Amino acid sequence: MSELSFQRDAFVDGVRRVFPLAVPGAPFGFVLGVLIAEEELLPSFASWASSWIILAGAAQLAALTLLADNASALVVITTVFLINSRHAMYSAALRGRLSEYSIATRVLMSYLLIDQQFAINETAPELESPTLRYRLWHYLGAGALLFVMWNVAVALGVIGGNWVPESWGLSFAVPLLFGGLLVLSLRDFPGMVAAVVGATVAVLGRTLPQGSGLLLGIVLGVAAAGFLAERRGDTDQEVVA
Repeated sequence: MSELSFQRDAFVDGVRRVFPLAVPGAPFGFVLGVLIAEEELLPSFASWASSWIILAGAAQLAALTLLADNASALVVITTVFLINSRHAMYSAALRGRLSEYSIATRVLMSYLLIDQQFAINETAPELESPTLRYRLWHYLGAGALLFVMWNVAVALGVIGGNWVPESWGLSFAVPLLFGGLLVLSLRDFPGMVAAVVGATVAVLGRTLPQGSGLLLGIVLGVAAAGFLAERRGDTDQEVVA
């Protein structure tokens, strides 16, 4: 038997641990599916497939929104890059726990490294002590649940989108949905400020050409978070001194 062969208890533990974090994302996935159906940029299946190809709700939403606004490729790519840049920090933070796996295994794990996955691994020091096999299947169990719940929610939105009344005005919800997806991934005060600033600017700038309001919201949100983080760091140093 391979030392990394399936371990049921670890897989189930991963599912259980991430479940409370996976549930809040389902309504956002449904609304995203409805928006996909409304925009009709691509055939429904192709648009839905983007949810499991990208597996990053905020980036997927931003890309589809910008494409619907006829944004340039540069704006779309820059926006998606800025949104997903945090995953580089996630990878660096978990490197010590994942470095012993093969490259193929790490590629699979990187695909499933989304916000909720990082949260349960970064805040669980007890995961440093179990075996490589346990950590792997705990990680894959959490990732499997997140993958299935998100894609099912988006699929239900795509299928049910044609029955959602236009009077609901879901197109206006795009910037708010974007902000909500970011809030799910943030746990400190600067991060929350970034989400609020970003969503507010995106809403106010939703009529700007080529979807640039969304990009502007991201840039200003990150700038606000960076400013607050630096100020808090200075304050902490003054207190220590």
